[in-house]
Amino acid sequence: MTMTRSGGAPRSRLHGLYALVEPARGEPVAFTEALLRGGIRLFQVRAKDGIDGATLLAIVIRVRAASGVALVNDDVRLARLADGVHLGQEDAAGLDLVQLRAALRGGIIGLSCGTPQEARAADPALIDYVAAGPVFATPSKHDAGPPIGISGTMAVVAATALPCAAIGGIGPATIGRVRETGAAMAAVISALVCDDPEAVARELVARWDAAAR
Repeated sequence: MTMTRSGGAPRSRLHGLYALVEPARGEPVAFTEALLRGGIRLFQVRAKDGIDGATLLAIVIRVRAASGVALVNDDVRLARLADGVHLGQEDAAGLDLVQLRAALRGGIIGLSCGTPQEARAADPALIDYVAAGPVFATPSKHDAGPPIGISGTMAVVAATALPCAAIGGIGPATIGRVRETGAAMAAVISALVCDDPEAVARELVARWDAAAR
């Protein structure tokens, strides 16, 4: 059964390319619009890095107009304006997830899981997807920890029935291998920060789709 989420964002949309938007990497609304033109429909906005509520709402409106999903990283307060929230292990440990689920009124909740044990512990009644990584070394997050590789990603995917987003060092050269792990999503950051993010987004979407055939 499809679980309908707030803002018209069902769990069934948790697949494909997953872009992370940060203000430090360019003007966030224009960047989001370029990625939408490139075919990406799933976004995570890192509001804790300086995106205010008005900017977040502008991104959410544009993403929803394209039938996409926009989540917020860690900021539970701003998540009420979006389609849900993505949490790290430490952030989740400090929250009552039952209360959060009720407060978000069905909004999507994602959880970072670097090991199969963490993935198995994710309660499907409270968590909608897990994120596995970093798959490869990444310059985007200095405290990301050592890469878990393709085999580590496959182990996280196999440990849960929830959709899995692979993250960390993913670009055109590696996205096909990531698709073969069984991950439902490929979260991309650095590869999209370039002179033509629309073109790179289009290439990544095409490579992801081709690897699934």
